[in-house]
Amino acid sequence: MSSWIAAVAHGLAGRALLGTTLLVAPPAAPAAPAAPAAPDAAGMRDDGPRGVERLPGFATIVMSHVSASLGLGVLPGAEGFALEPGLLITLGLDRVQVFDRDIARLQDGRIQDTVAAPACARRCPISLFDAFQAEWLSLAIEGSERSIGLPNSLVIAAHGRVPASTLLATAYAAASARPLRPPTLALVLGSSGRGLRGQPFSLLPPQGLELGQGSAALGLQLAFTHGRYELGAEDPSAVRSLRTDNLASLRATLHEIKKRHPGKQAIILRPMDGVTVGELVEVMAAVRAEFPRIVLSAGQDVVLP
Repeated sequence: MSSWIAAVAHGLAGRALLGTTLLVAPPAAPAAPAAPAAPDAAGMRDDGPRGVERLPGFATIVMSHVSASLGLGVLPGAEGFALEPGLLITLGLDRVQVFDRDIARLQDGRIQDTVAAPACARRCPISLFDAFQAEWLSLAIEGSERSIGLPNSLVIAAHGRVPASTLLATAYAAASARPLRPPTLALVLGSSGRGLRGQPFSLLPPQGLELGQGSAALGLQLAFTHGRYELGAEDPSAVRSLRTDNLASLRATLHEIKKRHPGKQAIILRPMDGVTVGELVEVMAAVRAEFPRIVLSAGQDVVLP
């Protein structure tokens, strides 16, 4: 079982799925006092022989960059969680950035490259996969020089009008290109009066997911487009297929499912063509009260025994 499948299968079965870690080199014996270096875009500071330490201002750094690159008012708004340090990706209407470096161009938020990458099971364009592979390699070289590991999380700030398909392709490219295992992911939210917050999410393995005997997963899936929602489950005892144009009706159905399956936490969301990041966040906010572990899908199969 691959690391992709292991991570998502555990979450779909109701066990812990999400976690974030930042590996930091432990400080050596104190050196002679020196003027501290400025933090870089990741919220890290190189203090020479003392190694690299995390500064407490990651969210402030994200806010500063997003304000300059996108504008804070275009972020999707919702309540969320504290932002954990990680690899910062910005999706504007005209470009993709890693920290403050442009790595790809967009046209009205859409990816123009149509050549798919086999490495992410054709869920992302090859040009974007190659760009992220180069970023991870650069980080690995820098991390080796400083005796620290690769970031374990991706933090994605996206303009609310960017298509959800662009978010998915970018997340699949960055996650598939990371060596060893996929990272955890969070989407940056604008939260009124609370600054920037994060909405954790996971990705369905790009090749799809087949769970073995004993997984005990519902396989709860919600496909949606503008004001239309279709809810189903691989476990036929969980829910009959529901089609509705009403979020309140959807929430009521999810509440009933949760009462019958209180230990289940995960739901798979499949945004259809035309759905924006802002609309995706609206649905995330609607379902997470009952099913807080959100897994995004580009339409792959989920097969339960």
